[in-house]
Amino acid sequence: MSRAFGGGLNSGEDSYLIMTLRGDCWDTVLTILVEEGRFKLSELPFEDSQKHTVRRVVREMESKGWVERKSKQAAIWRIGPKGLLLDVDEELIEKSKF
Repeated sequence: MSRAFGGGLNSGEDSYLIMTLRGDCWDTVLTILVEEGRFKLSELPFEDSQKHTVRRVVREMESKGWVERKSKQAAIWRIGPKGLLLDVDEELIEKSKF
């Protein structure tokens, strides 16, 4: 089994760190959506070694309707239909549209 976060960790610790990263990703993305309405993956405050998990989490958020993008190749993510349930200013939502 490959070590996502370096050697010396048992699989239970690895799972805990991955779950913490996933939670941090959800929190960061939802916070940015409320504050700015859109983001690029490259703007998220995660280490390069964490980017694979971050991309997976954001794609999962897309599949659940929290975020969306214009096309599968688009770099800009914005509030999706479910994200409209968040307390986001209407003007910010309009400004974030493509």
